[in-house]
Amino acid sequence: MSGGSDQINAIYINGDRRNQCFLTSGISFHEFANNIPSPLRNVLLLKHDFEWTDYNYHTLFEYVEEENIQRLISADVKQFREFCWIDFDDVNDLEEMEPIEIAELLYLAHKKEPMGKPFFALLKNKYVYLSPDDGWLNKVYFRRLQDFAGLLSKVIPYKLGAFGKKRFSLFQKTKIYPAITRAVMEQMLPWTEDGLLIDLENKQETRRGLEIPLYVVGSYTNADDVMENLEELRAQAQDRAWLIFDKKEQEWKWETE
Repeated sequence: MSGGSDQINAIYINGDRRNQCFLTSGISFHEFANNIPSPLRNVLLLKHDFEWTDYNYHTLFEYVEEENIQRLISADVKQFREFCWIDFDDVNDLEEMEPIEIAELLYLAHKKEPMGKPFFALLKNKYVYLSPDDGWLNKVYFRRLQDFAGLLSKVIPYKLGAFGKKRFSLFQKTKIYPAITRAVMEQMLPWTEDGLLIDLENKQETRRGLEIPLYVVGSYTNADDVMENLEELRAQAQDRAWLIFDKKEQEWKWETE
């Protein structure tokens, strides 16, 4: 079973900070691209079904230049069979790639893991994005760990603004929440090492503000094992905490049980 992140009112993160890799469920490419600290420029497509591409005859890969990036971000990526890509700095650099580097890219897309390091000095890539089912299961390598922290600090408020809207209400205002502070993110990220569930479905509106339950549920590589067993995982959680938006102070806070 699978489903897009728009069908999931939760985010699951299985983090490997030592290898700068995060496996997630509940964050789509659209949400990723709209909330990463540095906007995407050029994208080398390793597996995809996107139409607005250019072709590089040296690497035999298709790519998307900056002028078409918004088309890619707006595409229905969920309908692609697989979606794997890395970003790169300059189109001319593709002509300089060595055969071993091209082979590493093919291996990366096929095995969803790098032969060595996932970052290429020539391409200057910040990300490696590997998804067999976008939004349901994504594996992303970040050159800078603070970019993942920056993404998560914005994508949680971003998703909250989208949830709970009435489809036919023209006058309902979508709530806008600020990014989560760095201090709170520093408390949250270590929890991802043991499998963090951010339970947006069971968020609570209180007099104080908005409270989101968090659970350490264990490390999984199959999103089905998490998203199809949420009730059981919540009950058996190793640790629990709350991510709280204090409406009086207009900021996020972290509280453990």
